[in-house]
Amino acid sequence: MVRRTLTAVGRQQTGLYPIEGIRLHERALRAGLNFELTILAETLAQDNSPRIHELLAHLPPATCHLQPIPDAAMAELVNGRDLGHLISLVKIPPSPDLAELVTAVSHPLLLVAADVVDPGNVGAMVRTGHASGITAFISLGVSDPYHPKAVRTSMGSLFKTAVCPYPDAAALLPQLRQLGIETVGASANDGVLLPQARFSERGTAVFMGNEYHGLPAHLLRQLDQRITIPMAVGVDSLSVNAATAVILYEIMCQVSGVKCQVNDT
Repeated sequence: MVRRTLTAVGRQQTGLYPIEGIRLHERALRAGLNFELTILAETLAQDNSPRIHELLAHLPPATCHLQPIPDAAMAELVNGRDLGHLISLVKIPPSPDLAELVTAVSHPLLLVAADVVDPGNVGAMVRTGHASGITAFISLGVSDPYHPKAVRTSMGSLFKTAVCPYPDAAALLPQLRQLGIETVGASANDGVLLPQARFSERGTAVFMGNEYHGLPAHLLRQLDQRITIPMAVGVDSLSVNAATAVILYEIMCQVSGVKCQVNDT
């Protein structure tokens, strides 16, 4: 069952995704998640340390089946990672209604990952978005926030972030226009320089593209604004997560009242 959820097809068929490691389990419990199944290495099951004892004591017994397995079987599943030999399966939550999310806040801020291939990047973007106060994380195409690597990299931010999957931009853009949300696309060049860009008070959706090719030209043409981050001569791009952090911080400074200056103390 756990192996099935390691693949996209398996997650789609089961409606479950795996979380791994002691820290993620602690954060999942604090976020109120329920586990369908928990497996742990026999060695960990015999660990009497206060941290492990408290964690296992807080697993919801009514919904969670706790199953010790041989250490060798767990080692195969975690593939050498030493995060705490503990894996649980969690239900993929239903996609929330984007209109309800947008109308519930004064300035909606949406982060759109458009065909971001590396699940580590997707998870990092979820974490960055959570820290930046996004209203929702929108995954387009192959961007998969429930991939095991994305879940681990999000460091628990996935559990507290609304995730709205869309098959492609064609399914998303009409809804954003109807809701009055400004659409902004990151481009390595030919965009308005980020310090000079101005963002709508109605709300903003930031589109970040594929690690290798960025946002496709046909999508950029459909967006309200194209922005470019100034960089040193000879550098053509930032990593997608670093660019996400820079852009979201600039929007927070402009729209959400975050003070960008460091006060002298």
